[in-house]
Amino acid sequence: MRRLLVVLLVVSLVVFLAAPAFADELADHLERADRAEFSGELFVSCSTPDGAVSQLLDVVRSDGVLWVRTPDAEVVAADGTLVERGPDGGLSGITISSSGGWQMADRYQVAPLPGTFDLGRPVDVVAIRDGELDRVTLHFDAETGALLRSEVRNGDGTLYCTSAYVSFAPGRAEVAPVPLEEVETEQVTPLDPTVVDPARLPESVVGFRRVDVYTSNQEMTVAYYSDGVFSFTLLAATRPIRIPELADQPPVEIGGGPYVRHFRPGEVVYSWESRFGGYALIGDLPLDLQEAVLGELPRPGRLGFFQRLWRSLFG
Repeated sequence: MRRLLVVLLVVSLVVFLAAPAFADELADHLERADRAEFSGELFVSCSTPDGAVSQLLDVVRSDGVLWVRTPDAEVVAADGTLVERGPDGGLSGITISSSGGWQMADRYQVAPLPGTFDLGRPVDVVAIRDGELDRVTLHFDAETGALLRSEVRNGDGTLYCTSAYVSFAPGRAEVAPVPLEEVETEQVTPLDPTVVDPARLPESVVGFRRVDVYTSNQEMTVAYYSDGVFSFTLLAATRPIRIPELADQPPVEIGGGPYVRHFRPGEVVYSWESRFGGYALIGDLPLDLQEAVLGELPRPGRLGFFQRLWRSLFG
């Protein structure tokens, strides 16, 4: 499952690089942010029904390469390729392509807000509005264009997640290089969408469009969905999907069905079993959109007779 999560991260990075199609008002900011060179410490915190979660990340962006280090991993991403160095020093890499274009849902509007200061630096502030709600607020450094702070809100206006640099230094920074050119990467390409069963992986879910579908070496189908602002990855398999982080989590009831979930900084993971088999969802959705999406996906339920027979025979 660790390997699969690396795949999902790359999908997110690849699609995010297409983000200038977001909206004309936001395009210049996003293009500048992608070219910005800096180093710093990024603090991510989220308020969830299961308690607060947070994490501090070391981040460097230089020469088109993004380097991120956590206490147990180091990741380098560039040109659609991601290389991860695990705790044991081993390197693994993957390159993934996307066939789907970026498209922001009609419910969102982009609006500039009055400028302010972050870390004593002047910033340009942009809001992505969902009706009357400033669903996402983005603070871009006026000098470099880097995204210094973001806030994501739930449908009731409460704060869900904040991502903010607690230290920031513009310009290039030296880091211990990960040898991208020496790592043999796995190539992943999208499936032909006509071969995907829309009953198992719908083409759209409450405004989220199925951008691409991939297969993994774990007998799973992986679909990436986005509404142009938020995104989630849906894993589908004929068998239960085992995620180590969920092993000791108690089930929660959502919309009358049992799910197992785990919140991480900026991300939530759900798993459940349906009449089609096992599912897992990994996404950055605020709380109200989590419930809305789950409500339109195959619901938790018992397997059919032949599915139970197959599992009893083959595990």
